[in-house]
Amino acid sequence: MISKELKTRLDTFIDAILAIIITIMVLELPAQSWEHHANITNFFLAVGVYAVSFCFVANIWYQQATLFSTVDQIPRRIVLWEFILVFLLSLVPALTRLMSGDVESISVIIYGAIYFLVIVVFRLISRTIVHQQANDKDEMRKIYTSIYGEHNLENVIMIAAIMILAIFVPKAAYILYIAIPIRSFFTIDNDARELTGIQQMETTGQQDYLRMSHDQQVKFRRLVGEFIRESRNARGNTEISRTAWENFAKAAEAELNINPTTLGHWFAAFQQAKNTHQNGAPYRQGRPRKVHDS
Repeated sequence: MISKELKTRLDTFIDAILAIIITIMVLELPAQSWEHHANITNFFLAVGVYAVSFCFVANIWYQQATLFSTVDQIPRRIVLWEFILVFLLSLVPALTRLMSGDVESISVIIYGAIYFLVIVVFRLISRTIVHQQANDKDEMRKIYTSIYGEHNLENVIMIAAIMILAIFVPKAAYILYIAIPIRSFFTIDNDARELTGIQQMETTGQQDYLRMSHDQQVKFRRLVGEFIRESRNARGNTEISRTAWENFAKAAEAELNINPTTLGHWFAAFQQAKNTHQNGAPYRQGRPRKVHDS
């Protein structure tokens, strides 16, 4: 594991690099007189190209910041993956500049390949960090896959489909790339809340969750995510927290036939930690977990 101080410096380094990447991209926008209509058209086309790349890079930054905020230390191998991630992202300005002049099939396909590699590398990073926080690595791998797997697969299919479209209509394909980071931006918070909630469960609860059908898991995660969000919004207000739990318990019983007693056992440690926090003691979300050196 690397120290907390070194992790902080890595966070700062990544933030600075991504800021530079975005700055380089905006500097590539054409600055020509608008006396000719062609210049106006080229400018707005370049802005559209820039918007796609901006959303791409900004979404990675947001997911990175969200992920790294959950841990104080990270395995050493993550540093190598982070450098690979930054290397791939540093190629985005060059591709953006290339397509700002003339959007061609080959350039859009290469852009899609970079897009795909970035997603793969980032998922390796996020999965490693999530597994780091668990005692049972195999069980947490299954939980991670159940929560993120569907969205990851959908993103891969979307990238593949857009790359095929790029062969025939490159300009339309490039613009469609913007749908992936926008979609990820709106789903990442829900996925993160659901993962946090499942991590709060006792081992028995996690095992029972993994035995549920896919549809039941989706319903349960949605209820857990809503409960976690309401619990955070309570900000220590006991009455709001109690109401959030009651709503969660009622919905779980009505939709999944999980009785409140069983649900209470599944989240016993979480509830106890919250009560301790509300009584004035320090509280950090999640059950205590072993941290293994790498």
